[in-house]
Amino acid sequence: MIRTSINFYAMNIKVIIADSSHANIVASIGRQAFRSAFGHLFNDKEELREYLDYTYHPDKIAKSIEKENNIFFLAFVENVPVGFAKVKKYSLNEQIESIAQMELQKIYVLPYYHGSGAGAALMQEVLDLANKNQPDFLWLDTYINNAKAIRFYEKHGFKRTGRHYFMIGTQTFEYHLMSLPIAVMQPCGCD
Repeated sequence: MIRTSINFYAMNIKVIIADSSHANIVASIGRQAFRSAFGHLFNDKEELREYLDYTYHPDKIAKSIEKENNIFFLAFVENVPVGFAKVKKYSLNEQIESIAQMELQKIYVLPYYHGSGAGAALMQEVLDLANKNQPDFLWLDTYINNAKAIRFYEKHGFKRTGRHYFMIGTQTFEYHLMSLPIAVMQPCGCD
């Protein structure tokens, strides 16, 4: 068997803000990436299928993209769509003491492109948006046993600040709440 390695660092990565014409692409990436990362956790594969059909239906994604509060970033490696991030510009989590919060609701990269820099490029766009909008905190949740994702978020400055539970079908999943304070840059007033 011949194995080839790909030098991702020599590849061109581009991130755009998605619009509703990208709904099918976002839905496809979401379905594939979610199934790859979490499919093995489902006791009932029918519940997984129902969740994917509902959550990643292209019409539902298109409506979500069109909401003023949402921003979808879409990453391309060599002009191939490989990942996306969904940000809710105003989204409060009751475990965080602040009225100015932004949520990184989803960030997915297709498994083949892990390590390509696409995830880091998406995260940079999210951080740039947070720095522009200046919430007190950017927060996300991630499955408690997703060590790879937790390392990625910690590398970008997020800290574990709480836990919560989420039901999909009849199963309950435990998540870490992770947050990142967004520093407000004040003019120094120095002469």
